[in-house]
Amino acid sequence: MKPHSLAPQLQLTVGLLLFALASSASAEGMFYFGSGIGLENFKARYDKRADTDLFPSLSLSDLVFNDRDGGDGTPYSLNAFTGIRIGLHKKGLWFGVQTETVLRSDVVEGRLAGVGKTTDGYEISNLLEQNWTLRTDRDRSLIVRAGTVVSFLGMLDFSPYVIAGVREVEVAFERSLEICGIKLVCQEGEQGTTTTERRTPSLRHMVVGLGIEKFIGEKTSISFEARYSSEDDDSWDESTNDIITPSSLSTDSYDVSLKFSIYL
Repeated sequence: MKPHSLAPQLQLTVGLLLFALASSASAEGMFYFGSGIGLENFKARYDKRADTDLFPSLSLSDLVFNDRDGGDGTPYSLNAFTGIRIGLHKKGLWFGVQTETVLRSDVVEGRLAGVGKTTDGYEISNLLEQNWTLRTDRDRSLIVRAGTVVSFLGMLDFSPYVIAGVREVEVAFERSLEICGIKLVCQEGEQGTTTTERRTPSLRHMVVGLGIEKFIGEKTSISFEARYSSEDDDSWDESTNDIITPSSLSTDSYDVSLKFSIYL
């Protein structure tokens, strides 16, 4: 698994940046916090591959077994955030940094079909039929926003802005398969044993998006955002006897959200 984490070097960078911003903006009360609701199209893909060249003791040639399954969900999400913004009371450009935490309501499910039976009837245990699920244990982001204050007909002020940042998603990936001893595959009428395995990788996504913010009071605002989180993957090898099966799990997502902010 790749060593993904927002800590410690990223946290140090964030701390120094927030301190610098606070030094210039604290007199104007630019700190803010808030929460929001969102809807996300969250996609997950599960890949496995076994190449008989990796285990020549089977005396097979050019047999490659691949299987891929994907699933997506449209979970509702609840987010909380805090940050700092420079330029709140000025017409023109403004810049902000915020940290976020998201709670999600749904899981992604799938079924990897059973493949991997060789010409001699040999069942490759690493490629048996599997049910799998993926849910988010932790979702946190560091986001930079840059925008400008626009006046419409001299009466309506609002702020379009762009979004960029990094998102770390810790997921719980579970898969279950039924086996019948050394035969692996159960025949009709046979009772097998269900085995469940779990992984908890952290996936790092780059985030880009657009938003628009409108103040509905001197210190409160409402905003709408649309974001894309780029694909990232977790890869590992599974080994049974002399068989090595490279496997991977990847995710990406689109989301929209409505947020309410209070400025201090």
